[in-house]
Amino acid sequence: MAPLLADDWRELTHALYTEGYRADTIAHFGWREEGAIVATAGVMIRDDFPANTLKPRRYGWIMDVYVQPEHRKRGHARRLTTETLAWLRGKGVVFARLVASEQAKQAGLYEKLGFTFANEMRLNLAAPAG
Repeated sequence: MAPLLADDWRELTHALYTEGYRADTIAHFGWREEGAIVATAGVMIRDDFPANTLKPRRYGWIMDVYVQPEHRKRGHARRLTTETLAWLRGKGVVFARLVASEQAKQAGLYEKLGFTFANEMRLNLAAPAG
């Protein structure tokens, strides 16, 4: 199977983040221990279809939530995700979405913050039909 990332993914991501930081529609938060960043969480304000047809017209996308394995189970992911939600509220955003990792699902991390599961399904159309 071919890689899913486009050849120019780095350039596209850099341009998106640069514009998002400039427009104050993207933010990242980190947690340091002993001078090193051990956990991160990011957030961006999105206004793509179909959200842009609804009254809020935009939503928050939580992303880049990561805690180094040796620093897990200390509340860092919860603390930083809470920061992203506060940032969104401060921008007047009233709806947030994310894709949860299996570890976060097992821990109930996002449910404890008020998130609920949605019934999104995916199909890789490049894969052979089964």
